[in-house]
Amino acid sequence: MQTALKNIRRSPYQAISAIFVVSITMFIVALFALVSVASQEILLTFETKPQIIAYLKDGHTSDQVSNLLTQLSNTQGVKKAIYISKQDALELYKESVGNDPMLLGTVTDWGIVTADILPASVEITAQTPQSFPSISTVLENSDIVAITPQGKKEIDFPQDVVAELTKWTNAIRAAGLVLVAALTLVSILTIIIIISMKISGRRLEINTLKLLGAKNFYIIKPYIQESFVYGVSGALIGWTMAYIALLYSTPFLSPRIGSIITFPVPFIIMLILLACMLTFSAALSLVSGFFASTRFVKRSK
Repeated sequence: MQTALKNIRRSPYQAISAIFVVSITMFIVALFALVSVASQEILLTFETKPQIIAYLKDGHTSDQVSNLLTQLSNTQGVKKAIYISKQDALELYKESVGNDPMLLGTVTDWGIVTADILPASVEITAQTPQSFPSISTVLENSDIVAITPQGKKEIDFPQDVVAELTKWTNAIRAAGLVLVAALTLVSILTIIIIISMKISGRRLEINTLKLLGAKNFYIIKPYIQESFVYGVSGALIGWTMAYIALLYSTPFLSPRIGSIITFPVPFIIMLILLACMLTFSAALSLVSGFFASTRFVKRSK
């Protein structure tokens, strides 16, 4: 390791170049991992929350509601179906608006918001988005589901939202994988080129060691250790950059997706990410250093 560190000090610009490229790669890897996990959590939240809300006509009876809930429970793909009364709707409304007197109607000409002006509803949680059509059919055939002025059943049906989120999640993953693969290849080539240049510049010393009976592994070990230093240093710097970027973006992200993802992100998650990055970067650098040093040592005469 002393020889490896000495080689790094002898050519600091090459070492800085290698560490810089690996750092950028690991930074992108960290961001890709965080964005992938976050997008998956957001998608999972939308898939598991009540996805379909059917508003009911005034004057419906408890028996009619029970029959509708029974039909929905017997429908394939329905995970849960619950009834939200007018009073329940009022409580949910108050929770969502807080103590805002304007939205509560206490300082407007509309009067105070009461349960009578809010509709009762049925909220259905589907197991998968593919279950939406069968659920929609049951609601369309129900007599107690309210009808809009346009003659359509009053149903909130966010299938397009879930489908769009799925498309964006898949696109982010595909783009991230392509970018990570490209940068990983650049990092491997950079380490190979730098190690190869160093070995090539010390060809005479390597030939002397061979004449003295040194084994190949003894010769290439410092260069493998040097590439290992590049990988570990790059992973640490890349992780630090990603963590700082996450901390600075927390005030922006927390009001928007804080109800889905915990902010600040637990440090244990960042430590797990660091361990994965160190493993990946160390393996990448060791393979690159071993390939470059083995290839050139065998060719040296």
